[in-house]
Amino acid sequence: MATLPVKKVVVMEDRAQVERRGTVPLSGVTKVEIEGLPLVAVDRSLKLEVKGGTLIDAKFERRWKEQPKGGLPTDASALRTKVKSLELEKVSRADTVARLDARAQVYAAARADLLRSISELAGFGNADLAQWKAQLSQLSVKEFALDEERRLAREALAFTELRHQEARTALGAAEQPLKRVECVLALTIEGTGEAQVRASYLVPCAVWRPAYRATLAGDQVQVEAEAVVWQRTGEEWNQVELLFSTARPTLGTSPPSLVEDRLMLRAKQELEKRVVDVAIREELIQTAGETTGTPEMPGLDDGGETRLLSAAGATTIHTDGQPHRVALFSFTSKAVVERVCPAELSSLVYVLSRFPNGSGQVLLAGPVDLIRDSGLVGRAQLKFAAPGETVKLSFGNEDGLQVIRDTDEKIEEARLTGRRTTTKKVQLHVSNTRSQPARLIIEERVPVSEVKEVEINVLTKDTPLTKDGIARLEVELGANSTKTTTFTWELSAAAKVSGV
Repeated sequence: MATLPVKKVVVMEDRAQVERRGTVPLSGVTKVEIEGLPLVAVDRSLKLEVKGGTLIDAKFERRWKEQPKGGLPTDASALRTKVKSLELEKVSRADTVARLDARAQVYAAARADLLRSISELAGFGNADLAQWKAQLSQLSVKEFALDEERRLAREALAFTELRHQEARTALGAAEQPLKRVECVLALTIEGTGEAQVRASYLVPCAVWRPAYRATLAGDQVQVEAEAVVWQRTGEEWNQVELLFSTARPTLGTSPPSLVEDRLMLRAKQELEKRVVDVAIREELIQTAGETTGTPEMPGLDDGGETRLLSAAGATTIHTDGQPHRVALFSFTSKAVVERVCPAELSSLVYVLSRFPNGSGQVLLAGPVDLIRDSGLVGRAQLKFAAPGETVKLSFGNEDGLQVIRDTDEKIEEARLTGRRTTTKKVQLHVSNTRSQPARLIIEERVPVSEVKEVEINVLTKDTPLTKDGIARLEVELGANSTKTTTFTWELSAAAKVSGV
């Protein structure tokens, strides 16, 4: 027997690659068995590299594990030893109860025989009252003593069963069950001296996902990146070099098949020349690197390129199926902090921060815990962000600030040209109940026209408007004050436009 400890583990999206390294003594053609390998190891993924000898054969062998005498290994823990001793004690006490129950049946049969004998002798006129009384009294004393002994034995058995159940529950929570089937790596190597052996193989039942913790302090945002690891492979990863990969070995290497997509031109019909049919639709603005409140992704988003991240140091991951958080890296960036209110959707004012990804590497998509001076304020979803790309995070709402929105819509139609004009007036009532002044930005949506027959004009002066139709209204309030601001825009459509 020889040992090849686990030195390096690369955890992928749904599996892991384990690497073992060590030395093996050789003397001619030597057969070596490496114990402690997981039963779920993939046979076809086994790779061996031997220096100092010639590898003749290598394979995984699975067999029934020989049980030690007494049922416990020599290195059994105190808790496992206690469970075993309580199990033996429970068997012994159960035997005692069974023996006492058998004796009680004997006493019951003796009483039945004695009563039958008394009835028969009394029928023949051979009555011996003193002897019968003495026999019944002696039998009753023995039965009473036996009943008490049986009661105590049953109480002791119930108490032992309770202790055994509690010990088994504690053992199940603290340790893994003993393996009845074991897997060994059988090697046949030719050579003399010592050989350096490196073995690698794939195992399922291992997974990792990125997670983050973002802390906002003033205008500084500190981001801590971690990897959450689960593994139930059956082998312990003790103080190993841990790496995390976004590779997907299960995906095929062949490109997808191409399907024809034909585009055809045709002349406009007379009705299409006279009438322009338009429709108002809502679109979600997609911006790389900024969260949009989507649910957590089930897989890894690496931007289409395989990434490899490494843990900060040697790490231990137990095979318990529980999540283990492993630190990857951290960075601090200066952020642009704004208080923004999407008044059309909510009356609350949110604290938004925009900061560059200063880690020097990509930020994979994953959940992020948001922390401010008051502590944890919530959890958001961080999308994929390249190095240097701007990241946008919301750190909850700002207490004491609130916006109430009222709208008024007016439609006019020109008598000569038939042009319709829709004017929308939005009144925003802002209140600040805090003891210090505040500055916030209110975002309002404005339609964006894609045809020349429909025009959109913002009537409120000095209002910046993004290409996506988002107007940003800046409002400044003093302490314990209120303010009302107005935002107006109009939609003008030609007479031949239908749908708006």
